[in-house]
Amino acid sequence: MGRIPAPPGSPPGTPPLQVGRPLMTMAHAPKTTWDGRKAFGEVDYKLVYGPKGYCNVTDPEWVPNCGMDGLAGRTCDAPMEMFCPGGCAGHGRCYLGFCVCDEGYYGHDCARRKAGMPLLPSRIPTTPWLAEVVQEPPSAQEPPPAPTRRRPLIYVYDLEPMYQAKILQYRVTPRWCVHRWHVWPANHTEWTDLWVYAMDTLLHESLLGSPHRTFDPEEADFFYVPHQASCLPFPIGAWADFPWFPDAGGPRTRQMLNLVIDTVQWINATFPFWQRRGGRDHIFTFTHDEGACWAPNIVNNSIWLTHWGRMELNHTSNTAYLLDKYDRDTPTILQPDGFVHLFKGHPCYNPEKDLVIPAFKAPNHYASSGLAGAPTRARDILFFFRGDVGKRRQPNYSRGVRQAIYRAAKEGDWATKHKFYIGGHDDVKGEYSDMLSRAKFCLVAPGDGWSARMEDAVLHGCIPVIIADGVHAVFESILDIEAFGLRIPQEQVPRILDILLAVPPRAIRSKQAHLGRVWQRFRYASIPGLSDELKRMQLNNQPRLQAEAAAYANITAEAAGGGAAAPAPPKLPLPRPFTGDPTEDDAFDTIMQWLYSRIPHTRG
Repeated sequence: MGRIPAPPGSPPGTPPLQVGRPLMTMAHAPKTTWDGRKAFGEVDYKLVYGPKGYCNVTDPEWVPNCGMDGLAGRTCDAPMEMFCPGGCAGHGRCYLGFCVCDEGYYGHDCARRKAGMPLLPSRIPTTPWLAEVVQEPPSAQEPPPAPTRRRPLIYVYDLEPMYQAKILQYRVTPRWCVHRWHVWPANHTEWTDLWVYAMDTLLHESLLGSPHRTFDPEEADFFYVPHQASCLPFPIGAWADFPWFPDAGGPRTRQMLNLVIDTVQWINATFPFWQRRGGRDHIFTFTHDEGACWAPNIVNNSIWLTHWGRMELNHTSNTAYLLDKYDRDTPTILQPDGFVHLFKGHPCYNPEKDLVIPAFKAPNHYASSGLAGAPTRARDILFFFRGDVGKRRQPNYSRGVRQAIYRAAKEGDWATKHKFYIGGHDDVKGEYSDMLSRAKFCLVAPGDGWSARMEDAVLHGCIPVIIADGVHAVFESILDIEAFGLRIPQEQVPRILDILLAVPPRAIRSKQAHLGRVWQRFRYASIPGLSDELKRMQLNNQPRLQAEAAAYANITAEAAGGGAAAPAPPKLPLPRPFTGDPTEDDAFDTIMQWLYSRIPHTRG
């Protein structure tokens, strides 16, 4: 049942005669050799290589989890579609994140073709599980896009695979490092935010299929660099013995920093566009826990799309996860001077040139929200936070904010007295989306760096309570956060209950109404499959909305018929359910609108 390679002399990229069954990690490998010597695995040798072992018979007595993308079924023999950005545009074969392009086609997504070659039909329309998710890039169509199309126009670099596609190939489970994966047996797409840094692949795939993409770098307003640095430390660094940037040792952020440096040096050696404006029109994502705090100085002029809006210049790492402590300098053989000097001297985020963008949340994450078209419930919960409250963490985790609120709430029995809920899964019960949809206020506090609690709050119409001094929240540089959120200084954390109870009902209604004007900007609907799923969710919720509207109309009519003595009808909960087009003014559109405003600033 092992792998049988392609015959000797086959062209590069030729599929093997037999793929073979995977053994992805030490959890799948034997713990001894055939003669009983200790090995690195955790499974009895006979279960893997014995007469009835997994690698030797069609129906073995033991099977592992498949782990590897593209293989499924009980014995990991059944092929399924693998994830590749853009589905290889229907002009290539996806292999673990790497597109093996058809003859004459090239690029990350096989959308580019050799000069003079006619446009061939894409296989996307005839591949149902791809057709429902992605589309062939408009830039690849004939006739070419009109010069008057919407700006900004963005050139997406086809990077050296070591900085993008090969990193995806090294992952050891299908749902890591990606925002979607194909599920066996029908290859349907499942959107996943299990990987919290999924914006790297989501933004890449969104741009590949967007009308904003251009194949002509001379007309480009911006250049997007789709590196996969956030995928490098885990799962790659935790499982694989390669690659290293440039060698082993030090915190995981050192590897990410050096990958970005290598990427820029490759761009500079391959294209003339970096030097043209000193990198000011180049876009990088920094999605890891502490964002771009460790970004190398070589990209200081570039645009950073990040989740962590920390603004002070002289910063130090505050992660409680020591392997990611970016200011822990480590000299190595290939970097005898360490690496900290390569990033020292810049803030983690500069609101004049950078943007704090939302993390990706899959549609099912906010299924109970009015943003998905569900009826808006009464907000009967004063405060809600469920997650890590630092019970087993270093004291500096979350800057101590979550811990302090949790202790005060437990000691004062705020849950019983005020419906003030904070804690882990053992403390706070209930379906997560439902609880968020019923809460007036939701905590937005750091974790090891950024946490996606701003997204959780806004996507559910809950007023975000932001406690992170000197840190911009998502879109804070371009939206009026005060209109729909509440900031509390860290020193005021002991007074949080009094502060929230003192917010007037009129102010709460106003903030909730404003949430209904902006909450669609915190979700992504930029890929056809995403927008279609969101439309289906809205459609499925329509009968419930109609029933709610009819019930409210009856109450209003009864109140009107009762004369002056009749009680006024109750106010409808805010924000009202979303009924618009989910593709309009979503997070991707918001990023594009902001980039358009930045074009003049990159030309100086």
